[in-house]
Amino acid sequence: MPSRFELFSIGAIAIALLFGGNSLLVSIARAGGFAVAALIALGVFQILTLRRDYATGSAFARLLVSRDIIFLAAIAAAIAFVAHPARWAIGAATAAVEFGLVLEVLARIGPTAPPAISTGEEDP
Repeated sequence: MPSRFELFSIGAIAIALLFGGNSLLVSIARAGGFAVAALIALGVFQILTLRRDYATGSAFARLLVSRDIIFLAAIAAAIAFVAHPARWAIGAATAAVEFGLVLEVLARIGPTAPPAISTGEEDP
């Protein structure tokens, strides 16, 4: 079970992105090529995280992989905005990050193992 501080921190990030995400992305876009390079590096790390989450095969692997793919989509939208500023890209990046954070919270508060299925042949 995650601590309340972790959940509060994720919630604070989500609220900050909700109100300031567009401004943050516009500020990042001013860096041009450096911003694209940094976002590509972030994408590489996210792909490595996706591979690790997929390989675990845990009960929540699908949820974690979905979260990773959503973050990759947010990175792609951010790169698109930096390369050629468009209104759809800035909104898509912000919305994808918000949705990814919701999946992060769901992954953290969910049970760690799936419930055992009774076969009716348990040993006493």
